[in-house]
Amino acid sequence: MVISALGLVDPNDPRFNGDQAAAKAESRTDAKRQLIDKALTLYVQRASLDKNYGVIQQKLLADPGVFIKNVISEGAPEVGKDGLITTEARAAVKVRDVQKSLNQMSKDERIEFIRNSGDPKISVLMAIRNADTAQALPAERSHLAENVIKERIRSFGFRVWAADGEIKPGPDTQPADFQIQGEVRVKLLSMRLPASGVTVSKTALTSWTIKAIDRVTGEEIYFNTTLPRGLGSWASEEEALRVIGGKVADQLSRDLFLQHVNATGRKISLSVSGMPDATWEDLFARELIGLPAVISAHAGPPGNPRLYDLVVAGANAASDAIAADVVAPINAKLGQACLTVGAVEGTRVAVTFERACADASFRAKLETNPPAGLYRAPAARQKAIIKNPDTLRKLV
Repeated sequence: MVISALGLVDPNDPRFNGDQAAAKAESRTDAKRQLIDKALTLYVQRASLDKNYGVIQQKLLADPGVFIKNVISEGAPEVGKDGLITTEARAAVKVRDVQKSLNQMSKDERIEFIRNSGDPKISVLMAIRNADTAQALPAERSHLAENVIKERIRSFGFRVWAADGEIKPGPDTQPADFQIQGEVRVKLLSMRLPASGVTVSKTALTSWTIKAIDRVTGEEIYFNTTLPRGLGSWASEEEALRVIGGKVADQLSRDLFLQHVNATGRKISLSVSGMPDATWEDLFARELIGLPAVISAHAGPPGNPRLYDLVVAGANAASDAIAADVVAPINAKLGQACLTVGAVEGTRVAVTFERACADASFRAKLETNPPAGLYRAPAARQKAIIKNPDTLRKLV
């Protein structure tokens, strides 16, 4: 996924000892770290990342280059009126590799990250076969077993989707994100009771194999073959299949799918009206690039309203995402509610810049206060970037 980020560094940091070249190099490195940090927000809630910022910085952000496929563009480091050196970078990030490393770190460090709420689409196919002949029984698919599994999927808050071939493809048809495939082998047992001469038939479960497939990559994210012991037998095939469905559902977990859900950013068209001039609009665009939840931002031509095409991480509604991830941090930087969210039409969100904020004092804040992306950053990040105590206090 193509991601844009803003690297920050304080040239007065004692570790540079006045070496501007070293400070600018660190700004470029920080831009790469922020690219990976933004990739993480595609999977995990920002508050959960911030809570574990220390271990993430050590384990995932220490060598950001391993996750970057190629750098598309990198601006020259610039010293701003806020006293910080900034570098803008845009790169293709291997978000799947970021996701896998996050999952492994979560396991190794025993950290339960709060994943972004989502509703992956999951289809289910359960085949029933005779253990003795390996031939499909008349009812090759068990809708009964499938429905038990589907109930469990819905309990996760996910959507149950049609399996391949169940519906006629159309222009708006979307495939499932994951497909659960299972094969269950059963054995029909018959026993004649000597006293009555009655033959009693029962169904026994001999084995089941299940796998979950990521439909986008083809990866088998889960597979298991079970040879059950001590489960007994059942008077009817229906009873056996219901139990089988329950046993298979027990093997599936909500986190199994959330750990592999595909990275998708929400595309939002941001319409901002009331900005005093094009310079304000360009300063606003630069703030967008530095916001942690804004994966990418592209400014349209100058105008009123000025349009910005964004990709924003998370599963919030478009208006909520703009209010929380864009408007709130920029208002914090300006020290007043200068931006307000207005009408929403589909993925287009209108934002109004208040006339009362269109004077030189607010322009000065936009230029000299720390970047809006730092206002809600973890304290460790704030202190690592800003060394001036007076500037640091502005973030409180």
